[in-house]
Amino acid sequence: MIMRRQGECIIDKRLKFKKGLQKRFVKEIKNKSRLTWRALAEDINISERTLRIDWQKERTTIPYRIAELLMNRYPFGNKEEIFSQWVKQILPENWGQLLAGESNKKKIRIPQKSEELAEILGAILGDGHLERKTLYITGNLFEREHHIYLTKRIENLFGVSSKMSSILDRHTNILKVHSTELIRFLVGNGMVLGDKIKNKASLPDWIFNEKKPMFGALRGLFDTDGGIYYKQKRYKRAIIEFQTHSEYIRKDIIKLLKECGFTPSKSSKNIRIQNQEEIYKFFNLVGSANPKNIVRYQYFINKKEIPLKDKLIKDIVQIKVNEPFKAALV
Repeated sequence: MIMRRQGECIIDKRLKFKKGLQKRFVKEIKNKSRLTWRALAEDINISERTLRIDWQKERTTIPYRIAELLMNRYPFGNKEEIFSQWVKQILPENWGQLLAGESNKKKIRIPQKSEELAEILGAILGDGHLERKTLYITGNLFEREHHIYLTKRIENLFGVSSKMSSILDRHTNILKVHSTELIRFLVGNGMVLGDKIKNKASLPDWIFNEKKPMFGALRGLFDTDGGIYYKQKRYKRAIIEFQTHSEYIRKDIIKLLKECGFTPSKSSKNIRIQNQEEIYKFFNLVGSANPKNIVRYQYFINKKEIPLKDKLIKDIVQIKVNEPFKAALV
């Protein structure tokens, strides 16, 4: 059985199940496997999102070879009977991709290289995930206003609209943009399909040529993979911290900070700005479009402390962001 790498298209015949039976098929397989969604997806080398959302919710059809593989590994009944009784039609190779290509072919506006575009690329490196035809940006539920800000930026840059959904029990907000042309553009600018760490996602070289795009990229990364925190109660100090498991993204962040005149410190996963004058400088040059960072910075400036974000939720959700917040130097 030839399997694909995550993010690649599966060129194979597709099974078009009778309504409701593809969902049942996926659930029966999962129950039989006794694996988590993630473990089951990794077992057949696809993304968890494809398995749990696209296939289980019957948004896309299942490739014949993978359905056959699942039945061989986790049989919950007679394979021949299930395929003959549950499947309405076996579609030819590339049917799903061709259909998706036609229905999902949204023309995009190709934007100029700018601070705004760099900010979106930074945000995607932080909380984004690219599938073949969809961009996802995932964040905490109370960061919804930041996602609204990003949807406006994406529409202004590319001329395409976004959708947002919330998963209340997981305290999660998800921004989605369906456009194969957008994905193609993003891949051409350093983004990758599938796993950002394994596939070595990084910022494109053009961002490092001018200060404004560097500020934008830093802001996008700060508002997704970073934050401002209270460091030392005794000395009333704040720190700015970025967290990433990717060595390539970590190198980009360090390069951006140094090129912009900051002196970052680093560990295996964290990058910090600890000099207090540079904290003020960061919010003056780079700023933030995420209410959680804006509120925490303002609280520190006014009271020289930063409570845990749970105590600031009411203030965070009240802020509306149309343009990045940039503070005057203290």
